[in-house]
Amino acid sequence: MTKRILITGATSGMGYQLTVDYLRAGCVVYAVGRNEETLNELSSLGATSICVDLTDYNQVIQALSDIAELDIVICCAGVCHYIDITPDNRLSEHSSSNFGFDAQKIMQNINTNLGTLVYTLEAVLPALKKAQGRVVALGSASAHVPFARAEGYGSSKAAIHYLMQTLQISLKPLGVNVSLAIPGFVETPMTDQNNFSMPFLQTPKQASLAIRKGIANDQEIIAFPKQLTVPLKTLGVLPNSVWQFVSSKLYAK
Repeated sequence: MTKRILITGATSGMGYQLTVDYLRAGCVVYAVGRNEETLNELSSLGATSICVDLTDYNQVIQALSDIAELDIVICCAGVCHYIDITPDNRLSEHSSSNFGFDAQKIMQNINTNLGTLVYTLEAVLPALKKAQGRVVALGSASAHVPFARAEGYGSSKAAIHYLMQTLQISLKPLGVNVSLAIPGFVETPMTDQNNFSMPFLQTPKQASLAIRKGIANDQEIIAFPKQLTVPLKTLGVLPNSVWQFVSSKLYAK
């Protein structure tokens, strides 16, 4: 039977690559995003494109609730806004009183990364239940340990980890399966801003393959590449002084 798949964040990065790859595999794909030009491109490839602001609860419910059945939902929408806390209060007028601590940037991470996920879940859960399908969300290897500058991004991803792992329990009676994808660094517009070393950097094609294989194998945790995710997970259970030292070196300015 042809798989029916909905992908959010389909107009960029991993979401785009997953959309293209599933279309090539002959799946019915709903591509959800805001970039109309890219959505038109995906429509020309066979996708059903849905233009919606995923941070707007009402728009999401209206746009996605009428889909009857879904075998797979992959939530890829996300942003990464770093903050730079510094004792130098001359950076800008805005930072002069808060030393660079930017609550709005932190909340942009949380509202986009976590908010779009929960809005989408509410809208598509009936379709997933009907098909006994699977929902997949993108976490991050950065959620295993705290990295300076990523206070907002890491917090949002840590929340996604908790949410998806609890949903693995609470959605089981509905027959809905839950997977948490935990990528390391992937070459996307989001990581283009990074001015630090990104070990074991993956291409979107590599990331898409890892996620699609994990879904096909019914994996609840899809972590890749192992060379990065395993050491970071190990660091997360070591004493604070160890991972604080590693974090400070990795994100050194």
